[in-house]
Amino acid sequence: MTATRPRVRWAILDAPRAVLPLYLGVELAMVVLVVAFPGRAPTDADWARFLALLVVSCLQTELSLGTEKARRYLADRPHINMTSVWMFSGAAVLPAAMAVALTVITYLHLWLRVWWPIQGRHAYRVAFSASTILLAVMSVQPVLRLFGSGDVVRADWQGGLVLLAMAVAILVYTSVNGVPVAIAVKVHHPARPWSKTLGTKAENALELATLSLGGATAVVLVTQPALVALMLLPVIVLHRNVLMRQLEEKAAQDSKTGMLTAEEWQTRVAAELVRNARTREPFAVLMVDLDRFKKVNDTYGHVAGDVVLRSVAETITDQLRAYDSVGRWGGEEFVVLLPQIADDGARDVAERVRTAVGDLTVTVVVGDVTRVITDLSASVGVACFPDAATTVDGLVNVADERMYRAKRAGRNTVVGGTE
Repeated sequence: MTATRPRVRWAILDAPRAVLPLYLGVELAMVVLVVAFPGRAPTDADWARFLALLVVSCLQTELSLGTEKARRYLADRPHINMTSVWMFSGAAVLPAAMAVALTVITYLHLWLRVWWPIQGRHAYRVAFSASTILLAVMSVQPVLRLFGSGDVVRADWQGGLVLLAMAVAILVYTSVNGVPVAIAVKVHHPARPWSKTLGTKAENALELATLSLGGATAVVLVTQPALVALMLLPVIVLHRNVLMRQLEEKAAQDSKTGMLTAEEWQTRVAAELVRNARTREPFAVLMVDLDRFKKVNDTYGHVAGDVVLRSVAETITDQLRAYDSVGRWGGEEFVVLLPQIADDGARDVAERVRTAVGDLTVTVVVGDVTRVITDLSASVGVACFPDAATTVDGLVNVADERMYRAKRAGRNTVVGGTE
């Protein structure tokens, strides 16, 4: 029996209505720009550069198939495409029509070899993503010409002008490519935080790094096209290092909620103890336990219970600062690390968490029926360093004991060091 690939699904009418004008507008703008501004006629040198980039882009995809597939399996947000090294380089030195052709071939090759077998994504979303990349490619040459740096090889002090032009072109490229995608993702998933649509600092740094390599590749391409092959190994190694970082992050995340595992969270607390030895700043630990969570599982099922856990985890995170850490301790218990905060501040945070959980409404599908889960509540124990304890286990034990005191006091309450 022959294995079948996932079908390409065109169902554009399945998309939210608000996103259709964005999709169609971006794709129409791409077609108009490509047709209206094909660029100059290609020279023999352009063909040599085109072929050099095409060869290394296809080689990189083939040599990184396992890496790219693993990254795609792990991805839960917009994907940083390492082939942008070659796309940006082509955009900087090739006529517009050739740069577009290079991008289309590279993207199609990557999709056929990696993305299609894995995901079977809606084809209209694939077309939209490709259109944003093509718009980004089309934006590079106008920026370089604006700075008078259409020729990326300049001598003496004028090289600084090329550097500035390249930097601006990189920012324009990543904005034209990324912003429409972020807006589309937000429309598809309104509850998703902007940080997961616009990307984290690390992801944006990776995007800028690949485009910077693309700028350097453009200069090599103009001077010695054959030497572009030397850029292949650094890109492959960078790609694998990115995968290793993703694997490390995934290993540190609880599979059901996306929060830190208990072990990773304890490591963060231990690191805070080490930092405290230098800064002498207080910090706090919260133990948050959902009240009567067994009733949710018994009434709606464990799948719905998992949805509730994820919603509670996101709700807790929304009440915290960017540098606070949330972990799943086990079952329906969560732990929170609050650096640089004393007892009163920790109590205020705990109260915000308790109130937010109480206000939470979770919609779940049970069978074919949509159900709305309300009346959730949480009991919270607060332990502050150094008043409550001076070790990781000690702080957790104190916070846990105070959380159980909150349970005994009637649930849906906070207990700190003064009770």
